Amino acid sequence: MKKVKKLFKECLELLKPPLKLSISEWADTHRILSSEGSKEIGAWETKRTPYMIEIYERLEFGEVREVILMMASQLAKSEFINNIFGKYAHLNPCPMLLVQPTDTMAIAYSKERIAPMIRDTYVLKTRIKDANSKNSGNTVSHKMFPGGYIAFIGSNSPSKLAARPIKIIFFDEVDRYPESSGREGDVISLGRKRLTTYGDESKCIITGTPTVKTKSAIEKEFANGSQAVWELPCPHCGEYQVLDFKNLKWIDDDHETVEMLCNECGVLSHEREWKRGNQSKGKWIHKFPEKKKKLSYHLSALASPWRTWESIVEEWIESQGDMEKIKTFKNTVLAETWEEQNIKTIDYATLFKRRETYEAEVPEGVLLLTAGVDVQHNRLELELVGWGLGRESWGITYQVFYGNPSKEEVWNELYEFLKSDFYFKDGTPLKIFATCIDTGYNTQNVYNFVSDKEDERIFGIKGQGGIVPINNGFRRTKNNEINLYSVGVNALKDSTMSKLRINKPGPGYSHFPKSPVRNYTEEYFMSLTAEIRDPSSNKWIKMRERNEGLDLRNYNEAALEIYDYDMKILATLSKEDLSLLSKIGYLERED
Repeated sequence: MKKVKKLFKECLELLKPPLKLSISEWADTHRILSSEGSKEIGAWETKRTPYMIEIYERLEFGEVREVILMMASQLAKSEFINNIFGKYAHLNPCPMLLVQPTDTMAIAYSKERIAPMIRDTYVLKTRIKDANSKNSGNTVSHKMFPGGYIAFIGSNSPSKLAARPIKIIFFDEVDRYPESSGREGDVISLGRKRLTTYGDESKCIITGTPTVKTKSAIEKEFANGSQAVWELPCPHCGEYQVLDFKNLKWIDDDHETVEMLCNECGVLSHEREWKRGNQSKGKWIHKFPEKKKKLSYHLSALASPWRTWESIVEEWIESQGDMEKIKTFKNTVLAETWEEQNIKTIDYATLFKRRETYEAEVPEGVLLLTAGVDVQHNRLELELVGWGLGRESWGITYQVFYGNPSKEEVWNELYEFLKSDFYFKDGTPLKIFATCIDTGYNTQNVYNFVSDKEDERIFGIKGQGGIVPINNGFRRTKNNEINLYSVGVNALKDSTMSKLRINKPGPGYSHFPKSPVRNYTEEYFMSLTAEIRDPSSNKWIKMRERNEGLDLRNYNEAALEIYDYDMKILATLSKEDLSLLSKIGYLERED
């Protein structure tokens, strides 16, 4: 009898006319931000992100079929998705589908964003049973509620899109989707087919941070829409304009002096003047307002209420000299695509000719030393590199230790070198701060050598392919022999090659010594420039067989990445302090 009453109650609930609340009104009325997904815990306030107000409102216009958000990171794109889900699950229940780049990310989104939202928002908690509750019928990847459900899938599982009529579909972080899904086409096209059952009542939301020009899915979707940009009035003359990074001005490298130049009156104004009160006066200007079915929006982090212009300029300054960091900045902060150059091989002869005479074993400007070691069948090869401000580098020496790596003798010779002192012009000694040794060849002997030397900052490393960062942390090997350091091979090569293209001393520039005893020969530079990235396949190609020079420079940068160095602070220290710190190990390694 109880079940019958419960069923009858649920049927009556479905027959009730839905309350007349817009998405933003629903969020302002019912939504509670959870600690798992937001720094600002508590009641939701749409006015915190005034640039989202129009987007919420226009999504529910009858003529609007799609909304595209090409935006920087951390601008409330995810909360846009969450609030749409919440409002429709509560007041207009229907089938919904959220597509993340991978199944793992889809499950994580469900657990970390949606589950806490349901738990902390009363009107959802009473309608959507927890996956762990008895007879709920819900799982992490599929949550039902009276009149509808939301499913979570990864774009790497396109078969899950088939035969599933959907009214609202969310495509999140689309630039991380695979380019196609078998013979049927790309994931977004497959997903759109699932909307046909609901026709003009369906909604498609596509969000993402752009990546590479011509390959960016979100840029393509944005270009096919209304192409709206967010404008604020100048605090001096009132002229509306886009918050453009090119108009930010600051003195030298002092990010605290940043102001924005008005395109119309030429007056510089501080961020607080641009945003205080003016954010609510902001408006979206659509380049193609006639495209009413497909609204597309572009927004950079300059509009964010959670990031200051000072922090943005500071990130830009710190990225100089590192092409990968500049690329990341353009993508995640400015929400702009990165245009790959038609990259050609670096001329090894040019690098060879620009070698210079050092005044000492360790030149002025060096703040710390790293070493990289490559293992061959009959020798160990090593490069010692000095690092300064902005990752300006100085090749110190290139050494070859001949001998069978399965024998202790050659390892003992290497160890004696790694314990050596290297001297500035005034006689101050500097020790090697961190060493990375490749474990890809003769693995067990490398493990044997490094197993008791972690306190001396000597580590075994293993390269990892694909799109991964340089530092992927440490893990214990299978037999618990060592802490193995995982490094992103492609990211390291990108970083090294971008530095070699810098032709003016300063941040990122690579110095090489002329002295023959340091062994920076023509053959070394040929091996340093032995690979190029093919723009069409995005893969690295060997132009010459020998590439030890490139590998060793990569291992040195990997060694630098282990620790959270603040080079600006080191630059303020005396040589005596640098010498002492190189001996005692002054920073904790990041796990």
